[in-house]
Amino acid sequence: MTAPYLLGIDSGTSVVKSVVFDASGSEIAVARRETPLISPQTGWSEADMSAMWEATAQTIAEVVQSVGAQSIAAIGIAGTAAGFWPIDAVGRPVRRAILWNDGRAADIISEWQSNGIYRRIFAVSGNAPFPGYTLSLLNWLSDNEPDVLERTRWLLFHKDWLRYKLTGQIHADQSDVSYCPGDIRSGTYSAELFDLCEVSRWQAKLPPILRSDAVAGEITAEAAAQTGLHAGTPVVAGAVDVVASALGGGVYQPGQACSILGTSFLNSLVVAEPSFQPPESGVQAVLPGGTRLRSLVNTSGTLNLDWLVDNLALEERTAAQSSGRNVFDLIEETVRQVPPGARGIVYLPYLNSAGIISPFAEPTARAQFFGISIEHTRADLMRAIYEGTALAMRDCYDAIGQPVEEVTLVGGGARSAFWSQMFADVTGRRILVTTGSEIGARGAAILAGVGTGYYPSLGEAVRQAVHIAQRYQPQPEYAKAYGAVYEIYRQLYLSARDIWRLRRRVLTELPTSANEGAQHAG
Repeated sequence: MTAPYLLGIDSGTSVVKSVVFDASGSEIAVARRETPLISPQTGWSEADMSAMWEATAQTIAEVVQSVGAQSIAAIGIAGTAAGFWPIDAVGRPVRRAILWNDGRAADIISEWQSNGIYRRIFAVSGNAPFPGYTLSLLNWLSDNEPDVLERTRWLLFHKDWLRYKLTGQIHADQSDVSYCPGDIRSGTYSAELFDLCEVSRWQAKLPPILRSDAVAGEITAEAAAQTGLHAGTPVVAGAVDVVASALGGGVYQPGQACSILGTSFLNSLVVAEPSFQPPESGVQAVLPGGTRLRSLVNTSGTLNLDWLVDNLALEERTAAQSSGRNVFDLIEETVRQVPPGARGIVYLPYLNSAGIISPFAEPTARAQFFGISIEHTRADLMRAIYEGTALAMRDCYDAIGQPVEEVTLVGGGARSAFWSQMFADVTGRRILVTTGSEIGARGAAILAGVGTGYYPSLGEAVRQAVHIAQRYQPQPEYAKAYGAVYEIYRQLYLSARDIWRLRRRVLTELPTSANEGAQHAG
């Protein structure tokens, strides 16, 4: 390869980023666009597929303008998992995409749990089904939008839609197929699971499968005109964002662990063979080379801090606007004033409307504060949110079935030295943070480099492109306090499942608006 750079595209739940990297993994140019979520009903999460592509094309054009199209050797793409991204026979979206965090199929998951299908899905796929999985959405669509399925020619995954717009080629990769979910042993679709979920008639709409680092196509003339890229530039298949982030953090060998602290929170361990511990919990994906990434997932990661900013941090938001300082720096100053243990408040960080899938699976699970009394302040609540998210990490690694002593932390939350140290203290494990901020895009770029010969191997790619910036050691003086809090945390969720399910039933009887409530009161 004569061109010096790789382009990694990382399309997340609400932001798409295009990042140009050199061989050492340094970020040369970065462009971002927001991709707003659409929620037509409570608990639903959708995206406009055309708008998603337009935002992606704009970010590509911006970085290409910075570095020149001739400098891009190859392109890799990462995107969110599962969901439903349908196109018709001429490549047009059939409907808005349904995203991974959509909750409309929650009742289907509950039914599968009660009739044993859930257990059988896990036994084949190593994945605990959740509402936003493709198979559960296909089941829901079969009953509620069968016309959409009839008009769909190809059912894509997130990154595959973007790659189709770049290359005109239709493929999936093994990591996304894992989260369909597919057969984790073979890395292919599972006819058994499609039959089991009563959606076998739609299996033919799924694309052919490639390895994540295989070249899937080249930039078309049309895509070149829209993005500024050179026609003919190779594009590799790419990977689901979980896999790309692990690779971008240098995690690919058995025994290495990686926690991805983004909108959701995935705590992952590379295993040589498929792992089914703990049973019926978490997700699993095929990595390039045939190892697996076993992930225990709290579906709410930085989502907890987003909620904190919106609902508890008016004072810090106001100060940030007037001073020009970062709102999270100001929040951390407030939180530091509260001692470890948040004065007895414990927070369960289960905000996502899709519930939780690790270390147990419960689509009705929701967040809660425990232990509030008259002397507590909003600062105590804020500290409890930080700690609750860290306790979720400990919960996952304690349950993953193999020793984990060191974790590479990536994602937006890894930018906080305060939170990174807290993760070390709460979990009792060393926390590593790499250089750079766009780790998922770096993983996508690494796949592009390996697939096109820019790097001779995945190991060499990681050696050249991934570097540790900071190591956080657990502070023993905090271990006792956090150990006690962890026992309360566990007892809270172990006793809450029946109450969560009761809450879901009660919600169907409650007013949906203040006006409706006033009418009933009248």
